[in-house]
Amino acid sequence: MSRCDFTLAYLATLVRDLCQLRRGPEEMPYSKPLLGSLIGVSVVIDVATGSLLGSATDILPRSLISTGLVLALCWIALSIRRFGNRFVQTASALVACSMVFSLLILPFAWLAGPSPTPPAELTPLQVLLGWAILVIIVWNLAVNASIVRRALEAPFALGFALVLAWALADWAIGHALFDAAG
Repeated sequence: MSRCDFTLAYLATLVRDLCQLRRGPEEMPYSKPLLGSLIGVSVVIDVATGSLLGSATDILPRSLISTGLVLALCWIALSIRRFGNRFVQTASALVACSMVFSLLILPFAWLAGPSPTPPAELTPLQVLLGWAILVIIVWNLAVNASIVRRALEAPFALGFALVLAWALADWAIGHALFDAAG
């Protein structure tokens, strides 16, 4: 087995363990090239997902702004606690786990199809798939909270409050820039 295969296998195992709340961001390799690669792959996944789901018109700028916002807020939180040296590992963990959850949500979103207008016309399958997506989103928030909590050496509640605030800020900015303009 080559060194690259071992590294990819190790990274996949580490990300799986992060998603299962078994490990923390401190175990991610401190590698700026890895972080850059993860961000690149994450954006590609977002664009491919947007294309598959039929929402590709502004998915690239949405993805770039969303990723930039979350990483900036992460950097600010770490800097406030004087843990700026943990940014690369924490950001790598957040981006890697984000990719996993994007891929987990994809089949459910694809099966659900576009939301009917008005929402009262949802089929039972769409309702069920919506609940499954909600569970995955909450799981994603819990994983991100665990990552942030460990990076900040803070209680889980603070980590959860931060990532929830980041998610709401991401949604609000995305809505203001892209949805409200249409």
